[in-house]
Amino acid sequence: MTARYTRGILAVAGLFIGVSLLHAQTAPLQIVTDSLPAATMGASYNQQLVTTGGLCGSNGSASSTIDAGALPPGLSITSPASTKQWFLQGTPSVAGNYSFTIHLTWTYNRVLPVDSNCKDDATKALTLTVQSNSDPNPNPTPTPNPNQTLAVDRALITVAYHIGTFPPAADTAQVTSTGGAAAITVQSVTDSGSPWLNVTAQSATTPAALSISYSVSGLTQGTYTGRVTVTSAGLPSLTIPVTLQVIADNIQLQSTPASLVFSAVAGGADPPAQSISVTVAGLNRLFQAAVSAPPNGKWLSVAPTGAATPATLTVSVTAKDLAAAVYSGTLTMAVSGLPSSSVAIPVTFNVQTPAQKPIISAGGVVDAAAFGKAIAPGSWVSLFGTALSATTRAWRDTDFVNGRLPTSLDGVSVTINGKSVAVAMISPLQINVLAADDTATGLVPVVVKNTVGTSDAVLALLQTAAPALFQYPGTKYAAGVHADGSYLAGVVTGTAAHVGETIVLFGTGFGATQPAISATAPVTAPLPLAHPEEFSLRIGGVDAAIAFAGLISPGVYQFNVVVPQVAPGDQPVVAELHGLLSQSGLLVTIQR
Repeated sequence: MTARYTRGILAVAGLFIGVSLLHAQTAPLQIVTDSLPAATMGASYNQQLVTTGGLCGSNGSASSTIDAGALPPGLSITSPASTKQWFLQGTPSVAGNYSFTIHLTWTYNRVLPVDSNCKDDATKALTLTVQSNSDPNPNPTPTPNPNQTLAVDRALITVAYHIGTFPPAADTAQVTSTGGAAAITVQSVTDSGSPWLNVTAQSATTPAALSISYSVSGLTQGTYTGRVTVTSAGLPSLTIPVTLQVIADNIQLQSTPASLVFSAVAGGADPPAQSISVTVAGLNRLFQAAVSAPPNGKWLSVAPTGAATPATLTVSVTAKDLAAAVYSGTLTMAVSGLPSSSVAIPVTFNVQTPAQKPIISAGGVVDAAAFGKAIAPGSWVSLFGTALSATTRAWRDTDFVNGRLPTSLDGVSVTINGKSVAVAMISPLQINVLAADDTATGLVPVVVKNTVGTSDAVLALLQTAAPALFQYPGTKYAAGVHADGSYLAGVVTGTAAHVGETIVLFGTGFGATQPAISATAPVTAPLPLAHPEEFSLRIGGVDAAIAFAGLISPGVYQFNVVVPQVAPGDQPVVAELHGLLSQSGLLVTIQR
């Protein structure tokens, strides 16, 4: 048995309130951009590489490489900081047709010691045409040949464009001539709408490739016609009819969540930004986002203000210059040209009056597994009280500096016997911390400090060990798993253990390991207890055979034990370490 079960156990044990340790996406990262609009040499170019899916969490960093080929000189792939987006940007300096394979990577770094790192990768082969910004003709014009004729491989071109999608990819037509090279001139003409049709020739003489592109901005639903003409002195001209069908689909953007609520204290720190996911049925769409934030118009913002579905937007609020009150704003997203696409998300911002200084309840310092009164170095500890924090959250990637566990979240910190401890979760009524190394024993002071002030000290009993087993929240059953990772009885999906079966239980506060390790250091490999001969675990009053007992993550111990010969039904389970017992009344369900 390995430490891979720890995340699920901590979640059901309720150690980290409101924190999901599982990555929400179930589909791999994919690049949905299939084509790129043409670029022009010397002109700024900015095109998002739209992605969807991904198995990793949102706290991460984006990067990219080119696996094959090369980007046009002057262009590169960039990503905003901590944002799962990629853009092909720059100013191309050399005209031509470029083929390359992009490789996009999203790297997620673990949030909790019991979490795991994750990386998403996606590749796609793309082509990009960089057009010349001029059409010089260094070669002398050939003398017209009376036997020459012009020919083109496209008799007509028909293009469909759905409003809000990426512009149609440029079409290519090949112009040839009999009897030798012919100097040509190309021109595009539109019969309706704005000048939406453009043509450039890759060469001033035949054979020549024509690049026919479409400027669809501002076009409404309808059928637009135009033509490309190719002329050469003394020769009959060619005409390529072009039809553009502009389609206005009846769609509406979808957002998750459907509303946002923020809270902050007047004059205090701004609350963390929140994310919304924007999707739409059918084709991906380009959309814009705008905010309304009365009365001052400044407290609400969104980034980016434009994107392509599916997209994740970051919504932020600031309490600067706001008095204590409840403020209502709106985030509106819409596809230009499609009024039915609009979706509005209400945003509520509760700006509260400054809170009182934190108060730890009497007897409010307990072990986080069994809520016992004794704690130990390296054990998970829960503090209960009031006004402990103005915000509610668990630690994130950005809270870790040089691999060290954070000792402060949003200005909230805790000391036990004057020593700073790692802070894993904060909320107004509860804080979860990991006790630091300490050689002292007996009653020691515990203090909470936040942006408002410092609490009065509360005494807690500090021991060299304070063994406690995790249990399913709201039940009397020990939290554990079978060898296949499924839960033991005590939750809806759990099943009873069998006599002779090896099961896995979890605990905290079981003291030193061999070799010794700092209480708050990362655990890179399981570490057995320093004195396994002093450890025992009984089920139904009978000693269970111990296959493994040791530390698997900061503050989390794992016990692989064999169920002894006991009667079927609920049987008490208790762990003992050099005379110290885990909590009483804890049960494991047994069946023959």
